[in-house]
Amino acid sequence: MQLKKITFITTHNWDTKRQGGFHKFAEAAAEAEIETVFFSFPRPYYGLFMKREQLNKAVIRELKKGKNYDFCGHNILNVTFPTLRLPDSIGRFLPAGLMNFMLTHSLGSFKAFCKKFLSGTDCFVFESCEGVAFIDSLKKLFPTAKMIYRPSDPMVYASIPERVKKIEQNILYKADLSLIVNSEGLDAYRKSVPDFDSKVRYQLLSNGIDIDSYTKTYPCPELLQKQNTILYVGAWEVEWELLFKAAAETPDFNYIVVCPNYPPSDIQKRAEQTSNLFYVPGIKPSEVPAWITNCAVVMVPYVTDFYKDRPLGITAKYYQAMAAHKPIVAYCDTPKLAEAGAVVTYTYDDFIAAVKDAVANGSKSYNFDLKERRWDKICKAFLSYCLKS
Repeated sequence: MQLKKITFITTHNWDTKRQGGFHKFAEAAAEAEIETVFFSFPRPYYGLFMKREQLNKAVIRELKKGKNYDFCGHNILNVTFPTLRLPDSIGRFLPAGLMNFMLTHSLGSFKAFCKKFLSGTDCFVFESCEGVAFIDSLKKLFPTAKMIYRPSDPMVYASIPERVKKIEQNILYKADLSLIVNSEGLDAYRKSVPDFDSKVRYQLLSNGIDIDSYTKTYPCPELLQKQNTILYVGAWEVEWELLFKAAAETPDFNYIVVCPNYPPSDIQKRAEQTSNLFYVPGIKPSEVPAWITNCAVVMVPYVTDFYKDRPLGITAKYYQAMAAHKPIVAYCDTPKLAEAGAVVTYTYDDFIAAVKDAVANGSKSYNFDLKERRWDKICKAFLSYCLKS
């Protein structure tokens, strides 16, 4: 069977152009001559009053009408369906049923939206986002279409609202196939989802990396022209108190945090007052290789005990550093990093000591097979699963 049209339901806009995940899968589908739709969700109406990358008046209005992009001569359509979704903070005071109703309902008809933009889709691929709530409606509207769930970040952890865990459990049971990133995600599901192995159809399919992008030479970004640059690039919150302590104890090192999630105003103010600690709200995904390859050390200073709630395993940010032969110092992440040759620490003092050693020792090689994680191989396997499921 040949797929004619595939719709990806994802948190991201196409303009984000991330170097991984659904952007790579969508590009591979388009290159395979499959009509490709990027359905960005959720985009609530209250987002019209915000000024974030995904939530702002311009992008919501633009994607509501649909925006076409050219990728190597192939068209990719990016759309959204604004809904009455309420912030999770309000969910503490409202029943789950009402929150889910507001999440999936709009001032317009979802059926009409599907007819206009998604008609003819024979494969839906869901990211681990609240868009999974649409699986029942889509199965009714597209009874012969395949439903594939790709949970890059499983939604079963303690910090996730209970109602979201339940809608994820629903898609795990009802999807034709779930493509789980690694064994840590699989273990989390087995612990949290009743009868997982008997009720859920799944395969393991890791994330990938463009190895070549991290072995090239790039002009050095201005901020990285400082000495002994210790760099974090990621979307998860960092342990700021650790970084303030590290900056104070190693004044010759410059700590740089690149993260789109703004820290509290008091943290930003303290960072501005710390001469060797810098916060950057974000960079373009296309710029990531230049930053990674030009730093001295890649750090991943997650919040204390982060990995206990979200055991993500060895993720793409580590692949990038490994490909660039950069020393890695992590704080509160999976112990498996040590097996690959990275340094993972669990106390402030050990982190600071490891950073000192990393700067002194310079470039590093790792015991990790990146060749099997090249995006061309991962995307080929992904499309094969879509055809066979």
